[in-house]
Amino acid sequence: MAQRVQRLPAMTDFRPASEQGTVHPTALPQHGDDRDGGDIVWQEDFANGFAGNNGVGPWTTEGVDGNIWKRSVAGPNGAYTQVGQRIQSVTVANGYMLFASDSANSDWSVTPPVIVASPVSWDGALVSPVLDLSATPFLEIQFQQRLRYCCQTAPHYLEVSTDGGLNWPNRFPTSEGILVNVDPGTQLRKINISAAIAPNPANVKFRFYHEGAAGTSHYHWQLDDVKLVETYDYDLRITTAGTTNTSWQAALALSYDSIRYSVFPYSQLRPLGLNMTVLNNGAADQTDVTANFLVERGADVVLDQDVVVPSFPAGTTQTIYVAPDFTPPAVTGTYSVTMDVNSSQVDNVPGDNGGTAEFDVSPSSYGRDLGTVTGSENGNGDGGTLIVANAFYISSDAQLFSVDIAMAAGTEVGTIIRGQLRTDDISAEPIAETPEIEITAADINPANGSNFMALLFDGPQQLTALTDYMVSVQFFGVASCGASGTSEAQTSFIFYDGQAGEDWYYTTTTPMIRMGFDPSAGIEAADRSNGIGLGQNFPNPSRNTTMVPYDLAVTAPVSFEVRDLSGKVVLTRSEGTKAPGAYRLELNTANLTDGVYFYTLTAGATRLTKRMTVIR
Repeated sequence: MAQRVQRLPAMTDFRPASEQGTVHPTALPQHGDDRDGGDIVWQEDFANGFAGNNGVGPWTTEGVDGNIWKRSVAGPNGAYTQVGQRIQSVTVANGYMLFASDSANSDWSVTPPVIVASPVSWDGALVSPVLDLSATPFLEIQFQQRLRYCCQTAPHYLEVSTDGGLNWPNRFPTSEGILVNVDPGTQLRKINISAAIAPNPANVKFRFYHEGAAGTSHYHWQLDDVKLVETYDYDLRITTAGTTNTSWQAALALSYDSIRYSVFPYSQLRPLGLNMTVLNNGAADQTDVTANFLVERGADVVLDQDVVVPSFPAGTTQTIYVAPDFTPPAVTGTYSVTMDVNSSQVDNVPGDNGGTAEFDVSPSSYGRDLGTVTGSENGNGDGGTLIVANAFYISSDAQLFSVDIAMAAGTEVGTIIRGQLRTDDISAEPIAETPEIEITAADINPANGSNFMALLFDGPQQLTALTDYMVSVQFFGVASCGASGTSEAQTSFIFYDGQAGEDWYYTTTTPMIRMGFDPSAGIEAADRSNGIGLGQNFPNPSRNTTMVPYDLAVTAPVSFEVRDLSGKVVLTRSEGTKAPGAYRLELNTANLTDGVYFYTLTAGATRLTKRMTVIR
């Protein structure tokens, strides 16, 4: 994966989110009413800025760019931020702290300001006074924040020292669940620091550190209303709940297997690493924790599995996986996953003991989007070069028949598009392309629409098990690809003339582009009779060969014939007796002259006819 990222320099889109389509940050499990776990032993609202309003002492800054930390009341500002993005904390009116990275990277000699030619990835920390917490060693830190970052990995950390700030061995990311280039609004974050301060709770400092090495330079980080709160004795908390094996990271993952998929086709069903990340947020060790995984399809219980955790020390976090492995059945439907954690002790904060996830199983569709058009991706929207792509992992050998896409409002009727199959190297030429299709008004979704159109390959494309691929759609004209959900960095891509010129960028808004494994794709409801379906040939017009899709609901003898306009039979084909299923027939039209023809499928007593054109 490290090599993949190096050879795929897909850059983050610098455009504001409003110009990229709707963004949907990853949802975390709900934590009840988010009430405090106990007594507040220390707090800061930054009413006095660096001087502190905490009864202990002032705040300081560290790092080569520590001076970028400012007390503010107005809101962030710069080339990519506006004052309207101000944190909505409880005490925002009396001030908050701002790491103004965007402002520091802006050229203020012009109005409005623009980003400087070579933005700097700033490095600086906001440091608390020394605190003696020996009387209350079981604590969580709570704070409100609002942030956005661009363009590499998240740079935001809470770090804890127990030697007065000489060393900072304990690091906690504060932007988990926030994807690159996404502003989710004001958040309340809670981090248990009991284990971190255990070595010497009498000499504690903590700091909010913006790490320059992360490679981010834009936007902002705002902080307010910091509290140290005593934990209860017994408080288990699910912090994340998911269906994938791990949290996907471009630099570490070996394949695209562990990114989030929303729809699995029968051919790609495999063990899912259902998991929950659980924090023992209490002051007491627990020895009989049970995690439950419940999977339901409608009223049917598909899985009800308990996993016992015999040792769970106070202040620690564990990721618990379903055991044994769970592979969904090849039964179409929506699968709801409910996770909860408990023990024999009465949990003092029971509202945060649960989490949920969801996925679909389909006979033939493989997707990562959420199914309905809630946003769009259109490049610059000017009809220039635009390609949009999604990455997929293939677990079992399969034949790919189509690239499926949901078009969004803003697409002009008559725009030409084509689907593409690619290797995991997004910069390489496509392996295969579909014929070009002209967009009609019926192909364009309104808001919340869910209509996918199938871009059919001339022949099935063989995909190899345990291999990463990408499917993409290229647009010739003004077009908007539907978008829904969020994508992990370096897994969804867009090629267009962006901030750094015409190049590949990665986007965290999931394009509604799927893999299609349905050999009967292209057969409409109107093309069916008595359980028999006959689709339109493709390509049409045909030069030398063309594919005709058909499907059967019952076993039947199958034959084809082709007639010219005079009714003369010019080609026949017997397929023998076929079992129920979807099929494709290849017709050789090389010996036919230019003109219009009619092809007829006979299956048992049913005859279906369609029209095709042959050109030379």
